[in-house]
Amino acid sequence: MSRIRCAVILAAGIGSRLRTIHNDKPKGFLRLGDKPIIEESIARLVYAGINKIIIVNGYQNHYYDELKNKYPFVQTIKNEVYETTGSMYSLWIAKNLIHEDFLLLESDLLYEYNALQTLLNDERENVILLSGITNAGDEVYVGVEENQIVNMSKQIDDIKNYGGELVGISKISFDLYMKMNDFAVTQFDEKKNYHYEDCLTDLAASCKINFNLVEDLAWIEIDDEQHHKRAVEVIYPLINKRDKEIQLLKRVDRNVLLNPGPATTTDTVKYAMVVEDICPREIEFGELVENIRQDLVKVVHGEGTHEAILFASSGTGGIEACLTSVIPDNKTVLIINNGAYGKRMQQICDGFGIPQVKFDVTYGDAIDLIKLEEEILRHKEELSHIAFIHHETTVGILNPIDKISAIAQKYNLEIIVDAMSSYAGIPIDVKKDNIHFLISSANKCIQGMAGLSFVICNSESLIKTANYKRRNFYFNLFDNYTFFTKNKQMQFTPPVQIFYALRQAINEYFIETEQGRAKRYEEMYDVLYKGMKDLGFKFLVEKEHHAKLLTAIVEPEDPNYNFNNMHDYLFEKGFTIYPGKGAKVNTFRISNIGQIYVDDIRNFLNELKEYLQKNKITVN
Repeated sequence: MSRIRCAVILAAGIGSRLRTIHNDKPKGFLRLGDKPIIEESIARLVYAGINKIIIVNGYQNHYYDELKNKYPFVQTIKNEVYETTGSMYSLWIAKNLIHEDFLLLESDLLYEYNALQTLLNDERENVILLSGITNAGDEVYVGVEENQIVNMSKQIDDIKNYGGELVGISKISFDLYMKMNDFAVTQFDEKKNYHYEDCLTDLAASCKINFNLVEDLAWIEIDDEQHHKRAVEVIYPLINKRDKEIQLLKRVDRNVLLNPGPATTTDTVKYAMVVEDICPREIEFGELVENIRQDLVKVVHGEGTHEAILFASSGTGGIEACLTSVIPDNKTVLIINNGAYGKRMQQICDGFGIPQVKFDVTYGDAIDLIKLEEEILRHKEELSHIAFIHHETTVGILNPIDKISAIAQKYNLEIIVDAMSSYAGIPIDVKKDNIHFLISSANKCIQGMAGLSFVICNSESLIKTANYKRRNFYFNLFDNYTFFTKNKQMQFTPPVQIFYALRQAINEYFIETEQGRAKRYEEMYDVLYKGMKDLGFKFLVEKEHHAKLLTAIVEPEDPNYNFNNMHDYLFEKGFTIYPGKGAKVNTFRISNIGQIYVDDIRNFLNELKEYLQKNKITVN
């Protein structure tokens, strides 16, 4: 059986026995913690490696439909006759969306992460998850024989050889699903209220349907007020405790990377790279890439107007692809250089002989917008583009997209934005700010693995490049775009495993939300800024221009201070910091991106304070 990447959640029911608790919302929107239980289930599925979730809704379907806007990997379909049909009809109407093996769940389930792992790690096809005795009330008992299910019933007396209680999470092969559909259509006329459990039982004699029993599984299906009370008081706290323990057991040794990238990643992003071998010319991989392309655009709100083009390269490859592809033969690009990465843009243009106007700013200073406009006026006839860095990590400064874009629009210029270290860390809207080309990579704030860069292009601007002079081959934006759209394949061999890691990282971004990630990063910055200031450190950039993703710290003048010694000491403690680079005074840099938290910053500050004291270093 192939790796499961799809889940189907049945969520059409009314939940009449819970109306006093959920105020007429669907049962999946019961809330025991910070999120409704359906969103907690979605998060668990994502962390288990599921990247496509189909929800069959019915009652108050708009609640579930709104999840599509929040989670791009969610699809919904409505059972229009949910009041008179059973769960098998709901599963049947999803037939045009289901094309692969899948996990089948119910929307009103609370369950521990181990429930998913048990099924996903079971090498057999068609496995029904069972638990030991729960005494929860309204149980479905399962009869078994020779490791296969025989029947199910809510009456224990109907079960000859008891195997366990039905949990409501199953692994279904596409072949079995097709057989279920064929059999179900013969039953719908006589049995409107036909359920998928009944269908499995009816097929058990002719199809091998396995089971996996986990005696002590933490789970509950919430059907009535008594179930809800038990969930709140017993099951939900137990699930939270166990999920923390299982993550701890599986955790990879963790380093806190305070360099500007690659960033610290989740274990689940790391695990996502462990996949079966697949030829990147297969349809499945093409669909994976297409979904990633769409969702990279969605992160910056460019749906309908922008396209993402991916390359197997570091971020610099994406910069080179853009600069060498989009500048017309007879035009010039103005490049703003207030850090090493603006300088790198200039060096790329020098290397390819691309005409440019160099607008240089002292590293650590903000861009003088008046002088910028004056420089544009001097060259307005020859210019076609302005290129600049959004978050210049050389100094930790945030250059203003909105103000530079407004100037560009005034003179009918397109803008190229290097958002390498701000994409997915700071909210960006490519439509609102009229961004024509935005470049980033997989290993910074989106929290994937190094090895992929991408350029998000305004579609109209991209199409204009089709007839431009070819300065490149591998990195041509238009050629790569047209090859993929025509063939649904990458033009050149991609790093397959890195794509799977990026898929997982994007899903986790949407689980955390744009606002949630930006808030976490900013909270870490606030703690870092205050902590460094309390230790006596000074900052290179005026606070009003801080990106709040990386901070450049002025180095102490104390003779006992040595950056390499400090780096090595902190590295041994699990923290990686970064040296300065070409600023107007000597600095070192600390970033607060990646899967790290406020406690990590506090622990870093404690270790830094101890280092300073041990080495008798005076900061101010």
